[in-house]
Amino acid sequence: MLTYTILESTFDELVVNEKGNAKEPYKFFILVNVYEESSNTYVKYQIKFNEDKQRHNANEFIAHYIGSCSEMPLINGTFLELDNNELKKIQNKINTFSKGNLKAVDLTLMQQNIFFGIEWKQHVTSIDKERELLPRVLETVNKTSFFSLYAFDQFFKNLDRHLGNHLVVKEGNSKKYRLIDFDRIFASTNWSRVSIDYKCFKPFVCTPLVYRYHAVLMNLVVDSTLKYVHFYAGKLQGITDKDIKDMSDIILQIYDVSEEETKDIRRWIEHRREHIVMSCLINEKYFPRIKKGLYSVS
Repeated sequence: MLTYTILESTFDELVVNEKGNAKEPYKFFILVNVYEESSNTYVKYQIKFNEDKQRHNANEFIAHYIGSCSEMPLINGTFLELDNNELKKIQNKINTFSKGNLKAVDLTLMQQNIFFGIEWKQHVTSIDKERELLPRVLETVNKTSFFSLYAFDQFFKNLDRHLGNHLVVKEGNSKKYRLIDFDRIFASTNWSRVSIDYKCFKPFVCTPLVYRYHAVLMNLVVDSTLKYVHFYAGKLQGITDKDIKDMSDIILQIYDVSEEETKDIRRWIEHRREHIVMSCLINEKYFPRIKKGLYSVS
């Protein structure tokens, strides 16, 4: 069983994206400090607070659990506990910043003051332009893991794969590629389509929300790298029934999610596990630079 330790944390900083609009005035997350006894140091984690009912927080956990079971290039994550005083500090900071324009922290989905958080990385290589993405990735020691995103995002119907959702991080003496940001898996944060869309495997270029950066990503796969897309599809196929059950048990323990909602999520993962390999083969035609994919040979 993949286990997560629940760690006590203290509020450190509120980070706000001020580029709001009428529908979504602000997006924000918090940074917290966790004392690591083994190294006698503090480690910083990120917790997202930018959506109602924290359903996006559950999404981050679900993707991290399944991604860790299938060897996706993720950043360390765990559950973090905040006491009521820390939550008051966060709300006061929100109110001070926004003059009432930021929403209150909605805890209706939380059974306890426990949130899923991702380790905050300090030494990140800046990727400011789309043409810089692949060259930066090729500098990493795990560069082929970049191609995991095509199978993984397809598996979870994650439409939110833009330039800012790729990290090249210095870890020790090496640079490594990391996938981040899964709060909008299931093509949503409200789970309204989880029970409907679990059979749909069309990649993001086929959705009504086709963004330019999706087309850019699809152009980065060529015949020599297509095999890595299928390698990670195979990893997702290897998720076990026990993996899925353990994940479901943790969801019910941490979040105020119904048995029916949890059942829908399990069905999503079970169905897509069985079909991800063939779906990736069929979807080779959406990579414009593939001249002769594996599927065309069969």
